[in-house]
Amino acid sequence: MRRERVVVLSYGLWQRRFGGSPDVIGQKIKLDGETSEVIGVMPESFQFPARDAQLWAPITTNRYWNDPTGEYNDGLHSRGFYARWQAIARLKEEVSPQKAQSELDMLFNSLEKTDPDPNRGTGIDVMPLRVQVSGNTRLALYVLFASTCLLLFIACANVANLILARGVSRADEIALRAALGASRGRIIQQLLTECIILGGLAGLFSLPVAFFSLRVLIAMGPPDIPRLQEAGINLTILVFTFTVALLSSVIFGMAPAMKAWHYDPIAQLKSKNVASSPIWTTNMRGIFIVAEFAFSTVLLTGAGLLIHSFLLVRAVDPGFEPEHVLNIHVAFPNGTSEQQISTISDSITERLQTIPSVTSVGGIEGVFDLGPANIIGLRDIDGQPVEQRQQWTALNWNIVRGDYFQTMGAKLLRGRYFSEEDGPTSPLVAIIDESMAHRYWNGESPIGKRIKGQDRRGQNDDWVTIIGVVGDIRTHGLERAITPHVYEWYRQANGPTTDFVVRTANNPDAIASELRYTVRSVAPTAILSDVKTVQQQLLHQLAPRRFQTTLLSLFSLLALVLATIGIYGLIHYSVMQRTHEIGIRMALGAERSSVMAIVLRQGLILAVVGLGMGLVLDCVATRLLSKLLYGVQPFDPLSLMSVLFTLLSTAVLACFFPAMRAASIDPMVALRSE
Repeated sequence: MRRERVVVLSYGLWQRRFGGSPDVIGQKIKLDGETSEVIGVMPESFQFPARDAQLWAPITTNRYWNDPTGEYNDGLHSRGFYARWQAIARLKEEVSPQKAQSELDMLFNSLEKTDPDPNRGTGIDVMPLRVQVSGNTRLALYVLFASTCLLLFIACANVANLILARGVSRADEIALRAALGASRGRIIQQLLTECIILGGLAGLFSLPVAFFSLRVLIAMGPPDIPRLQEAGINLTILVFTFTVALLSSVIFGMAPAMKAWHYDPIAQLKSKNVASSPIWTTNMRGIFIVAEFAFSTVLLTGAGLLIHSFLLVRAVDPGFEPEHVLNIHVAFPNGTSEQQISTISDSITERLQTIPSVTSVGGIEGVFDLGPANIIGLRDIDGQPVEQRQQWTALNWNIVRGDYFQTMGAKLLRGRYFSEEDGPTSPLVAIIDESMAHRYWNGESPIGKRIKGQDRRGQNDDWVTIIGVVGDIRTHGLERAITPHVYEWYRQANGPTTDFVVRTANNPDAIASELRYTVRSVAPTAILSDVKTVQQQLLHQLAPRRFQTTLLSLFSLLALVLATIGIYGLIHYSVMQRTHEIGIRMALGAERSSVMAIVLRQGLILAVVGLGMGLVLDCVATRLLSKLLYGVQPFDPLSLMSVLFTLLSTAVLACFFPAMRAASIDPMVALRSE
């Protein structure tokens, strides 16, 4: 297949490097040591497969493409390496992903029969692109949208309670209008118009808050949320916002409006206790409070589970000490021989060690590997039967140089580190981690054991002796299961170690520029990544979970505040309505403590019923969160008890002040006011 050296630029790269010039088409750029021609520029909105993609080139120009045994085969890039590449295809309209999966499985099985290569991958997975790109982000956004809807309902329930209370206080006004000839339809129209105006004003005043919140949301958002930077408030969003505001106003304003349909103005005007609240109104307001507490329970439980998960992830031991460690990735141009890469890497290591604040330097091929783990096994184990392919699990082979383990702060559990005596002509040696030792030598010391692995130095069929065991290093992410590792010494494996790690005695950020300058002075043609601390890289892994937890916690806090205001308003209004009744009770000898108990009981019954309904809803809602949780079961007793205690305490506090007001009523004043 012909390797056309052409590239398509991203919009950002076009603006930065070429000033947005329309004459960029046809220009030549250096890519991987080769000259390529610019043939196009993608629009600003195209950000695939990641937001920081700078350019796109044909896969045929990759040095390893379709050449597993040719001049570019370095022994590390077997068919297992190619199996981690991803293909994108557009299916015909009549073909479903399930059908495509079935056809590819049949093709894969036929290939295995004709070419039973043990290094072939375990299968082909078909996945819709939107699912592949979004991953757990899609589920998280659905959860946040559902939380927004629950919060909207809680806010609307509060407004409905206020409208119901206002409708009771306006009973005389409405009765007078009806007595003067206003029709029921006219009165209903007036009430709904007032609600619509309130909803419209609420939607209007929410716009500045929405613009500000959107900026904060984008700033807080992790980089792996697709197209988050493009989020904005457009005409569609404005129409949706005002539609929701108006519909909410109409729906939740229907209760007092429908009351007017059955209104008897003569009876109302004859009534002395004009401010008394009808039973159906009181029940309706109570139902709203119950619903508020039920939905608040769901939101707070979800937030509690995510907070608990986040704290557990933060507490995970990565197996190393990330503080004061810098990482820089160095890529060499195409055509650079292995001997040249090895020599330059040795020089970089030596020069970095001369920086005054640097205490140690090491190298590895990728400090973190967040992609799918390699499913491989050992070709042979001294004294054990050969591991069958069906028993293979995740396993990583890594090449390290310098003081990698000391720099990362990994713990040496048994044996020794690599030394300069482990040269190319010395017996082959390796260091394994604790998971590897447990996998193959559970209960035995692996020191001195011999293996033959899938590494390229094992192609000569020599035994590799294990000389040390280190603690597990979570290079595949804090939330994923630990992957066993085999570490090889660069002087024996002769492989690349393109990631350099540097431990400093002082603030690592202070020498970042000096680190780049030092590497550039040794390798002027190399491509350098940004210098980042390992601590920053770990925090970057936690960014999606932190984002989800923060947003859901904010929604839950708002729900808690609204539920508190709601129950406080209901109980306070109830006390005002029952002032005469309370005055009679106290005149007949009721103690102030018993009056307080009556008021508190009224509010707490509503809260407890709401909590009970919330627990029922939790059984469904928390299961939907299971894929976003880490180390926590959907029905977590600790999180649940914390939520119940918080809501009950809030309900008691919200009812306490109206109860105090009821207990302080002077019975003579209350009876005289009647």
